[in-house]
Amino acid sequence: MQEQNNALVPIKAVAGIDAAVTAVHHIAVREIYADGTEQLTRFTAAPTLAGLAALSRRLAAVPIPVHAVVEPTSMTWLALTLAVERAGGQMAMVGARHSARLRGAIMGKNKSDLIDSEVLTHAGEIFDPPTLALPSPVQLALRRAVVRRHGAVIDANRTWRRLMSLSRWAFPDVWIAFAGSEATALAVLERWPDLRSLASAREGTLTAVVAAHTRDVADTPARAAAIKSAAKGWAQFWEGHLELDGLAVDVSEHLHDLREARERVDRFTAHSSHWWEQLWGDDPLVLSLPGVGPATGPCIRAYFGDGSGFENAKKAANYVGITPSNWSSGTMHQTRRAISKEGPAPLRLAFYQSASVARSMDPQLAAFYHRLMTESGHCHTQAVIAVARKLAERTWKTLTTGEPYQLRDLEGKPITRRAAKELITSKYTVSTVQRAKARSHTTEAKRARLTR
Repeated sequence: MQEQNNALVPIKAVAGIDAAVTAVHHIAVREIYADGTEQLTRFTAAPTLAGLAALSRRLAAVPIPVHAVVEPTSMTWLALTLAVERAGGQMAMVGARHSARLRGAIMGKNKSDLIDSEVLTHAGEIFDPPTLALPSPVQLALRRAVVRRHGAVIDANRTWRRLMSLSRWAFPDVWIAFAGSEATALAVLERWPDLRSLASAREGTLTAVVAAHTRDVADTPARAAAIKSAAKGWAQFWEGHLELDGLAVDVSEHLHDLREARERVDRFTAHSSHWWEQLWGDDPLVLSLPGVGPATGPCIRAYFGDGSGFENAKKAANYVGITPSNWSSGTMHQTRRAISKEGPAPLRLAFYQSASVARSMDPQLAAFYHRLMTESGHCHTQAVIAVARKLAERTWKTLTTGEPYQLRDLEGKPITRRAAKELITSKYTVSTVQRAKARSHTTEAKRARLTR
């Protein structure tokens, strides 16, 4: 009788949850028995209090704790995780790319809520999704602030590129006369968005504006004269062919959008700093990492916390999504594929930005970057991403050991910041010729792929 009752109890229960934002959640539960048989149950749950309570009751009715898998659809995973945990189960999360590959392998190109929920029940057989540990309310607030800041930074960069694109086709000589000074370009275009008004501006006034926004430049009057002359030339060039009033409106609108985007960046930076300081104070541990500052530090803490959520440094780097996505099949093996990008985009950008600075501060990272650029044929972006992966692993070690990061030479001996800078300058600086060669190699590779 006891053996018969045990036969009715599954040895494993997995739930796949296809989360929805405005519709109902689709859930598939696979119960696997000792004799190899399976039982699949499908049902839906509304994203309401009643629906989540019903989901908890359905999962609690399974004889053993359920291991659920969900995709990170907006923030719906948070309420679903609470519902699963209240049923005595555990939640894991897989990235959208992993689930798409899994769906393609099992179901082909078909996609539906029913298919996705069932596919997610097989995720643990292919991948190793870690159990989702809910962050504390304050850490979740920090994470949300970091996400908002990341979006504002992306918007600001896009707006700035749109302004650059407009300037480079509408008045490229004026843009060249700014000599790469963003502050000068914004100040001049803010005051004279119309080419005609810029061409007729008083030389003394224009020179004063250029001088106020340009540092360490001896030929300020000559630069102002070049801007004025270029504006006059393009105003004459477009006469009768381009509505200059409309062009001025375009310039003004781009500048307005850029101001708003950068104000949002400042506002969200203040929000993230507030939650960061509430959790970690001055955080000397994170700020000891090379390249990490007040902008990237909150983002690292928002997702890494104290580092205890990862078993080792490799899994921490995998979570960021900056490890190569190597795939092989039969005799085919591609070793230099793009990074997985499975992790949070704000965290990935934070580590990239930090690594770009860290390579000029840490001799070991600088030597690694130098070798990739000079010996392996990597371009700058590829090399920085590789440095970012190492920095992510070292960040995990710093957080878990609780010991501030120590700069060291290639023999592992502690070194001062000044000595580190001198060592990098003397041995591990990539020359302009080598950088040009790396760019040329990258361009040739792209052309070769296009002409195959």
